Amino acid sequence: MHSFQRAGAVIAIGLIASTMTVVSAEAHTTGIHDNCTNFNKRFPHGVGTRHAHDVTSGTPVTNFKRSRRIYWRAERHNSDLDRDNDRIACERA
Repeated sequence: MHSFQRAGAVIAIGLIASTMTVVSAEAHTTGIHDNCTNFNKRFPHGVGTRHAHDVTSGTPVTNFKRSRRIYWRAERHNSDLDRDNDRIACERA
């Protein structure tokens, strides 16, 4: 194989690999779990596990939806939704 053929093969493989990466990343996007803005459209005060307590220096949020199933589904899709690790995703007063 000549060097220009090898270079072409490397470029083709790189293009295929980068295309596959983009497609697979987009396939896992669900919309609601992308960020807290989207999540709060459906759950205005956030979602937490049954016995969760808001960790804050101000007034704690207590009116979030309590659902273990919804919380863990959100956490699996995007762990940034609960940055303070208090088991409440996207809590908001």
